[in-house]
Amino acid sequence: MRKRSELLFNLLLMPLDAGALLASWVFAYVIRVEYSLKPTVYSIPGREYFAAMAALAPISIALFALVGLYSFNSTRSRWREYGAVIAGVSASTMFLILVDFLTTKPVFPSKAVLIYGFLLSTISVIFVRFILNSFQRWLFRFGVGRRRVVVIGSGEMADNLTYAYQKQRGYVLAGIIPRAKTGYQKLEALLKKNKVDEVILAEYDVAAEKQLEYITLTHEYHVGYKFVPTVAGLFQTRSEAELVADLPIIEVVRTPLDGWWRIYKTVLDYVVALMLMIVFAPFFVVFAVAIKLTDAGPAFYKHERIGRDGKKIQVWKFRTMYTKFSTGPGYTGKTAQEVLEEIGDKKLAEEFSKLQKLKSDPRVTPIGKFLRSTSLDELPQIINVLRGELSIIGPRAVIEDELKRYGDKRATFLLIKPGITGLWQVSGRNDISYENRVKLDVYYVENWSAWQDIRIIFRTIAVVLGRKGGY
Repeated sequence: MRKRSELLFNLLLMPLDAGALLASWVFAYVIRVEYSLKPTVYSIPGREYFAAMAALAPISIALFALVGLYSFNSTRSRWREYGAVIAGVSASTMFLILVDFLTTKPVFPSKAVLIYGFLLSTISVIFVRFILNSFQRWLFRFGVGRRRVVVIGSGEMADNLTYAYQKQRGYVLAGIIPRAKTGYQKLEALLKKNKVDEVILAEYDVAAEKQLEYITLTHEYHVGYKFVPTVAGLFQTRSEAELVADLPIIEVVRTPLDGWWRIYKTVLDYVVALMLMIVFAPFFVVFAVAIKLTDAGPAFYKHERIGRDGKKIQVWKFRTMYTKFSTGPGYTGKTAQEVLEEIGDKKLAEEFSKLQKLKSDPRVTPIGKFLRSTSLDELPQIINVLRGELSIIGPRAVIEDELKRYGDKRATFLLIKPGITGLWQVSGRNDISYENRVKLDVYYVENWSAWQDIRIIFRTIAVVLGRKGGY
């Protein structure tokens, strides 16, 4: 997974590039129109020209993205980046020429503006990126944003990689394990004691079973895993490649939800959560009052769940149970299983033990039944989304004891934030077995896509309107 500093710097690049491009094209206009003694071919007002450049700037940024200027390849040299800038600015300029040619009204007052604009854009974008990269490298001196790497293996290949990572400012060599075949215990001990971001296997002749052990271990500690591939390894489907010390390094992709897609989903979560909070604010008051009138006690209920990377979070809900049956801090202090056993209905206790849910729950208040059947008890989780603890869509937020049910997929499940709604909730909810819920959660993480999220949103609406039981 990408470090937050990497995401932040790449996110900053887009508005900075757009600003540099817009300033360059405006300055090109000023040089030609205001300071040149030659008359222009067309008379185009400054405001009209500025509006056109501002409207076309997003297209230029999209072209920059196509040439790889917003990729997360941390090993790319500055000269390669500047070459990509020249390619991006060239594509952007050609696009502007095409627009000027196809429109009936000219965009540029003179051809010289195109020449000035191209030169100024190239210089300004390179300058902006130079300043930002220099600032990032300055932060590396204080350990901010540097990726801590462990190299496993011996021989010339491992030596070359070790040397390359020692020379690159964005990396810290956190450890070297000389023998891959017997290095599992050493790696596990190292991961327990030190903060590590990536583990790189630098040997060809490692059995698939041993590689699987390393992959499972690194996933358990939320660490990236890369390896130098054999020829067959180059054709892996869920992987990304980069060159380090002239060697192809393959990174095992644990989930597509990383890099720009992670930023996209985070921004979307905040936007949607803010909109929902504004729309449903009156309902918060109405439901809170109704809960208080039905049964004395707090209107909201917070329950400890496991979030991304195994962090413990307090998930908010409207309280739907009678206070005397509510579990967790501030209530009975007993587990749900203990409360159900005290009620005396063995079937209910057995049902909860198997599914962690009850179809007919005697602990629920009348207003609680309505909130659960409409899923409105989940509304306060918008607060968790705004706090950055939950996503609108994601796997279930489970309690710590439930993690053991995920087996060797536990680390995969913890890769992303839990969601208010998700794939299992719209695929049968209480009507599917717990084992299938686990499979759906893991499938969502490993095969995430923006299109799948859109489908889940529409299916969630259909499920809620159909009132097919609470989450």
